Order: sequence, then structure tokens, then C-alpha cells
Amino acid sequence: MEIWVWQAAFGMILAALFYWEQLTGWIGALAQQNSRFGPGYVLATGYALLAILVVDVTFTLHPLPRFDDIFLVGIALTAYFFNSKPAAYLLLIAILVSAWVLPPADSFKIADPVDWYRISSFAAVSVLLMGVIAKLKRETRRQPAFRLGYLFASAYAVVATAIAAIAFGAHPLPRFTDLFLVGIAATAYFFDFAHAAYLLALSVGVSAWILPPGGSFAIADPVDCYRLFSFTLVSGLLILIASRLKKGALKTAVF
Repeated sequence: MEIWVWQAAFGMILAALFYWEQLTGWIGALAQQNSRFGPGYVLATGYALLAILVVDVTFTLHPLPRFDDIFLVGIALTAYFFNSKPAAYLLLIAILVSAWVLPPADSFKIADPVDWYRISSFAAVSVLLMGVIAKLKRETRRQPAFRLGYLFASAYAVVATAIAAIAFGAHPLPRFTDLFLVGIAATAYFFDFAHAAYLLALSVGVSAWILPPGGSFAIADPVDCYRLFSFTLVSGLLILIASRLKKGALKTAVF
């Protein structure tokens, strides 16, 4: 059953990439319509139901380190197409579902302090993404310096690498890569696509070096491969959203 779920999800991602312009245009038009409940909440509810189904089928018995990234994608998309209110509504659902899935399963109790960190980190990163996207949507024009962006990304990578090596080198927590995700969000906001992608590449390399077996780029556990893949996918989506928002703001300012 899990294989079918992942195949369907992969197919939906490919279809969304091919029809990205049409999809964004349709959802954007929907966002302009007035309804009693609000199209943003409708989208958030529909996404939540689909995500809950995927989580229940795939992760209930074995919650992978970044299984809640499936909700993070929906939160970013909801904030991008609509606003922070339905995104916060989806975040609340995601936190409740995560608490239900994490051991002891089928309850809202969380026994392991590592899982408390996991949920706290997920919530903090989600709020940060909502804030960054909301602020970008209000911006009219930003002209960052080209070299300064790489300098900022490099400096952040150095500091984050030192923190990750000291704090997580011996025991990488499930969402330790959120430390880099915060920097990628900040770089995408203050600078541009290339600088954020550069930091993402550094982050993936450092994460692979920290994950067991430590001190090499070899990744032994398939769970850790999924962790890196999920982190890269979410970061790439964030960079794409930030880039499109900034291009749209520039067009508005010029025309």
C-alpha cells in the first residue's frame, strides 16, 4: 500500500510541475473569490485530509525523522496562494496529527523529549516560512547586492555547520536540518534564488557529513536518505515560492 501512495504522490508532483502556470493561475483566481468559508481554508482542509491519509498509511507505525514535511509543503503553498490565517489553521492540524502519530501512537501524549524538539522545530520553521512569504508578498522591490548574498550564505553555513557539528554530531536529532532551513529562508528573502540554492547545496553536503556514518558523505540508513530528500524538496519549494513572489513584486513595481 505504501508503494502505491508514494507512486501517486510522485505522479502528482510531476503533473504539478508540467502544469505549474495553469495551476497557479487557477488557484490565484480562486483566491480572489469571496466565499462564506474562504477558499484558503477549503484548500487547507483538503490538503490536510490528503496529508493525514498519507501519514496514516505510511508513517503511523514508523514515523520517519521528517515525516511532517508533508504538512510543511502545504503550509508554504497555502501561505503563498492565500494568506497566513489558513496556513496557521493547517499548521495547527499538522501539530495535532504529529502528536497523534508520534509514540505513544494513537494519543496526543509525547513521551520522548526528542519528539518535543521535533514538533517545536517544525512549528517554529512553519511560522518563519509564513512570515517570510507574507512579507515577500507585501514587498514592492528589493535590489540586493550579488556578492553580498554569497557572503551571507557562506557565513551562515559556517556558523550553522559549527553548531550542527557540536550539538548534533554525535546524535543528529530528527529535524536538525531545520537549522539550515532557517538560513535558506532568510537568504531567499534578503537575496535571490542563486544565493539560497548555494546555501541549500552546502546544507545538503554538511547534513550528509553529519549523518551516520559520521565524517563521510556515505549514508547507510534509507531513513536518512529520505530525510535529506525531504529537506531538499521543501527547501527547493521555498526557494521557488520566494523567487516567484519577488519577480511578481518587481513586475508590479515596473508596470
